[in-house]
Amino acid sequence: MKETQLKKHSLDIKEENIEKIQSLFPEVFKEGKIDFDLLKQLLGEYVEDETERYNFTWNGKGQALRLSQTPSAGTLRPCKEESKDWDTTESLYIEGDNLEVLKLLQKSYYGKVKMIYIDPPYNTGGDFVYPDDFTDSIKNYKAITGQIDAKGKNISSNSETSGRYHTDWLNMMYPRLRLARNLLTDDGVIFISIDDNEVDNLTKICLELFGEDNVEIAIWNKEAEGSSGTLKQISTFRRIHEYIIFAYKNRKNTQFYKINEALKGRENELQTANLAVNRSSEKTDHPNYFTITNPLGDKFTRQWKWSESEIDELIKQDLIYWGSDGRKQPRLIIPTDERRTTFLLSILNYGGTTVGRKDFETLMGNEVEFSYPKPIILLKKIINSVTGNNDTILDFFSGSASTAQAILELNVEKTSNRKYIMVQLPEETDGNSGAFKSGYKNICEIGKERIRRAGESIKAELQKKYTAYQQRQQTLFDDDAPINPDDLDTGFKVLKLDTTNIREWQ
Repeated sequence: MKETQLKKHSLDIKEENIEKIQSLFPEVFKEGKIDFDLLKQLLGEYVEDETERYNFTWNGKGQALRLSQTPSAGTLRPCKEESKDWDTTESLYIEGDNLEVLKLLQKSYYGKVKMIYIDPPYNTGGDFVYPDDFTDSIKNYKAITGQIDAKGKNISSNSETSGRYHTDWLNMMYPRLRLARNLLTDDGVIFISIDDNEVDNLTKICLELFGEDNVEIAIWNKEAEGSSGTLKQISTFRRIHEYIIFAYKNRKNTQFYKINEALKGRENELQTANLAVNRSSEKTDHPNYFTITNPLGDKFTRQWKWSESEIDELIKQDLIYWGSDGRKQPRLIIPTDERRTTFLLSILNYGGTTVGRKDFETLMGNEVEFSYPKPIILLKKIINSVTGNNDTILDFFSGSASTAQAILELNVEKTSNRKYIMVQLPEETDGNSGAFKSGYKNICEIGKERIRRAGESIKAELQKKYTAYQQRQQTLFDDDAPINPDDLDTGFKVLKLDTTNIREWQ
């Protein structure tokens, strides 16, 4: 019987209203107080304010906010000839400026996307940053797809010499993240890859838009599987890591998949790590020097890498391995399959930039180059940690469509039906590049072809297993049947951003 806690006072209407405001507009809460001027702006009343206070601002922020609230003047036109399995597939590939696409998705997908993953431009000076036009976004989009602005000036990169290096990037990211948050389910989460150039600014944006309790940061070791090649020397340190920011719609509602399988008999599948520090560096007066008692009563007194409260939590989560006989010195379990914990380790050692490049080249060949695609294993680990059978995943900086491939592979491995929405600006490929010479005129053509090849490769491999299973069934009764390849959705509907044919009417 569930115990009911009775409050000693009647309903606090003021407190309830504040909670409602916070759920709708988390960005107006600053250090526990409501920024009423910002709330006015979000409700359409724009104000000038010179009052000194803690605030994260930049030139154009007000316009960027306004831009996110301006209705789109575009539409998404179906393109059946470039689609795959149009009549049966539930996944989408959308070509267009992701700002306008995010606006158009609000009606059909508001509160329905379980997870968003994006790998946006890192603002390194050579990558593409969308120069939003605050007056006519569709006109701006059409200029971008030609890679020149209205004056014929090249706009393919965000140079530090522009004088608005960080400002331009912030004005690009801010409205997109505001719109993305609306699409998340109540237990949804957005994962954002970023490096040192903008991690501080991106974190501050997320803290503002999602709330101070709804943002966490993990580190991705991008050389986890070996060297990624020559790295730009930007300081005395060699950068071998990037960051992944976790921004939750509501952290209290988000659940990561827990370990739910017995460990007995599966020791050979475990990956473990030392829980104690090296004997040579051990200090008996250290706060982390204490005794751990295993379930059989054996005691181990050492200096540990984590505090007593943190190790207690690891024990509760079944993340401590006591050895095959249950009596060895405790070690940390690193989950490698569906046996998940309620959290991911703060350092993600899944794949690396070299692995990501090999994933791409395995399908597309060496003649088609693509800069730094994320490894499939990293994306699968992230996606599998928070999504389930029929969830929808969005990537609005799709690039080479690594996220789509990861979802297709997961659907086979987990017998699931996850759907994806890929959004990508059709940036033109360089005329001298191998991609252009191979017939890919823009990035979208590369992404769509990668999804097609990934789907065909997965189905071909699955067909072999399914055929072998059918042959065995002639003499054996085997209930462990693989997925029928015909039941696997490897298609996608192509939609393209365009101006609407509906004229304004007074």
